[in-house]
Amino acid sequence: MNWIKLILQFVAFAVIILVVYNILKYYLLSKIKINKWIVFAIAFVIFIISNFLGAFLNIDVQNNPVWIYGSSGIFIIFFLWFVDLSGWNNKTRKNASASSTYTGYGKKDKKKDIVIKPKAKPNRVKNKNN
Repeated sequence: MNWIKLILQFVAFAVIILVVYNILKYYLLSKIKINKWIVFAIAFVIFIISNFLGAFLNIDVQNNPVWIYGSSGIFIIFFLWFVDLSGWNNKTRKNASASSTYTGYGKKDKKKDIVIKPKAKPNRVKNKNN
């Protein structure tokens, strides 16, 4: 019975964190322009500080689960923000070397795709009747 309660707590925690992150992402995080490594450093510092403070202050997990869930939730939100900024969630990554010379016509040969068309000469049409 305790295992079922623990699993339900984890699932509820994950759902709450994902809902809070999506709301924050829509209203706040998308408007903040920050380097992804700064966000990663903040997440790492929160992870380390929460563990050290929990150990030094002798916080009882059974009586004070808010400390554990709160610090873990803040770390997860910052880490998900780092993942969004770094682009790991994009499923279609393009190879930069392959797309630099491809023009979209025919095969992907480097110089064979370029088609040189002659320039139109408007004076030839004017002088054709003469």
